[in-house]
Amino acid sequence: MDKSKVKIMVPTAADEDILYELVCELELGPLDREKFAQVYQYNIKDPNIYYIKLLYESEVIGFGSVHIQKLLHHCYTPVGEVQELIVTKKYQGLGLGTLLMDRLKDIAAENKCELLEVCCNRQREDSLKFYLRQGMDQSHYKFTLIM
Repeated sequence: MDKSKVKIMVPTAADEDILYELVCELELGPLDREKFAQVYQYNIKDPNIYYIKLLYESEVIGFGSVHIQKLLHHCYTPVGEVQELIVTKKYQGLGLGTLLMDRLKDIAAENKCELLEVCCNRQREDSLKFYLRQGMDQSHYKFTLIM
């Protein structure tokens, strides 16, 4: 792969279909297409949600997002939380996830975030190792309740 042909850009409304495919790959199965579209179109207008796409030549091969929040227990200092991060299977293992993660770190820093968080399903062992290699600490537990 010629990494000089790799770019990170902000996606547009027109990228919805390819980003749907990537997020379905991340989630290991199809999502409700109509609801995805509604959330995507809503979120791209939110100034506290940052989406980035990874292109190789003209092909979208990755996606990442970070949400910037002001939480009471951080007393005003913003916190960034990575919500999605995916490089399509064909291009994994080439350091492209690190490029996406580095850009998400930059976005968090530009927003003066105190820290950057990510939640990772325990079944995604490769992802867990990836985040540890990115310098993140496994310092919290996350609990979920399906409603």
